[in-house]
Formats: sequence, C-alpha cells, structure tokens
Amino acid sequence: MPKNLVIDYFNSIYPLSKVLTSYLSEKLKIVAFKKGRYLVSPLDKEDLLFFLVEGAVRGFTRIGDKKITTWLEVENNWVGRIRDFDCPGVTEYIEALEDCKLIYIDKKTLHHIYDNYMEVNYIARIVIEKSYSAAEERAFIARLPSAKLKYIRFLEIYPHLIERIPIKHIASFLGISEETLSRVRTGMLKEKHSDFQ
Repeated sequence: MPKNLVIDYFNSIYPLSKVLTSYLSEKLKIVAFKKGRYLVSPLDKEDLLFFLVEGAVRGFTRIGDKKITTWLEVENNWVGRIRDFDCPGVTEYIEALEDCKLIYIDKKTLHHIYDNYMEVNYIARIVIEKSYSAAEERAFIARLPSAKLKYIRFLEIYPHLIERIPIKHIASFLGISEETLSRVRTGMLKEKHSDFQ
C-alpha cells in the first residue's frame, strides 16, 4: 500500500513541493486494523490522523452502556479524533467495521507541516470544509422529525453505505432504535411493492 495515495490526494487539491513530498514520504506510516478493532479509544495517548485506504469505520461515543454512532466513513477519507483529549464528559472511539488499511500521520508532525509548508494550510482548508459540510448534513438528519424522513435522507446522501454498514450502526447514526429502522424499511418495501401492482 503506497504512501503515494496520500501524496496524490494532496496533489489533487494543490501541488506539493518536492521537499514536502519527500518529507511526507518519511513521516507517513502504514497500518492495518481487523474488523472490530479500535483505531482510536480513550486508552490511546498519541493523537493520529488516518487516511482510510480500504475499509469502513465508525466514530462513536459512550453514554453509560450505550454506544452512539456519530459518523460513518469509507475509503479515500480522513478520519481521526474530533475533540481534544480533555473534552469533559465525552470519550471518542473509532471502530473498524471491516478489515481496514490506513495511512496515518501524528498530529505533532501535522502541525509542523502547517507551520513550515503553506500549501498544506490550503489543502487542510479544503479537507476541513468537506468535513464541516458532512457534519452539517449529520446535524440536518438528526433534526428531521420522523424516522422515515431520516432514513430517506440517509439513502439519498449515503447510498454507498447501505450494503456495507450493519443496520444497528445505521440506526444509531440516525438516532433511532434498530427496531424502528426495521419497521421503516419494511414499510418502505411494502410501499414499493404496492406501487408495482
């Protein structure tokens, strides 16, 4: 799995200098996680940013015994801890939902390249805009007034996740129970069948 995937990703946004390309080639690391393993948990002391090369992951937090899925992501996207380590009352996890291959960079190195390579600030702005837009979409879905509307919007925005993400995580992401989502899906299937009769 070549580190060039990240360099190509950056170059698609803004051309990197040869010096930065060389530096990144040294600093980027490759890692794999099996399905069910945590990329990030409260036990991790090092803050890492991952580029997902293969696989699917979810971000979640715990409230008591309940795990609440906050986001879902697949290949060709950046994933990492959103909040600071010391954010009160919130613990973040990132779980591999499939076997995953990733390239990562530690936050200390990332801040070094922000300070020394101005093109990375432009690239980061584009990546953060994309991330912010995705967060806005998640907030919009959360505010829709019915489970059916939430699921319809999910189908519109995330059709690529339907076959890959277990229904229990989709339900958690939508803020509804798995049973409610099953009823919504069954009802929509019946409506579809009646339209063909």
